[in-house]
Amino acid sequence: MLVAVAAVRQDVKNLIIVRALRDGADFDADWYAEATRLEFESLALQLEADADRLERTAAATNRKRGKAQHVADYRAKDARPLALRRKVLRAQAEQLRQIARSDDQVMAIIVEARTNALDEIAAAAADVRRATRGKRMSPSERRIAMADVGDDLRDLQRELEQNER
Repeated sequence: MLVAVAAVRQDVKNLIIVRALRDGADFDADWYAEATRLEFESLALQLEADADRLERTAAATNRKRGKAQHVADYRAKDARPLALRRKVLRAQAEQLRQIARSDDQVMAIIVEARTNALDEIAAAAADVRRATRGKRMSPSERRIAMADVGDDLRDLQRELEQNER
């Protein structure tokens, strides 16, 4: 659960950065609350899909005996561990949905993600100031630096889009 919540927080942080720097969007807590809830739902659906896959796997291994040939070669003796894994995955999915329904927990994640985003932006700006202190960039250096920022933002956007799938 810690990893799942951290992943959502990271996704929200990246979303805040992209919306602020690329889109110039003002901070809208309600918009981010909905986005956060959708992230939790997406993770819950993934966990349920994994549980369903394990259920199909368990059904297919009821009669298999002997020694497994590889890590995913489940046998009849694996029925209990597979059942436990399915139960845990479904419980995790429900816990994620409970967090998503809690306004307090969602807002706490957004506040922390926003703080992390602002810290990251400030650190990047400080790095740029340190790197350019006492010297002005030439027009070509500035174009290259701006292109690098654009590349970073596009990478963040691709990462967000992949996480949404």
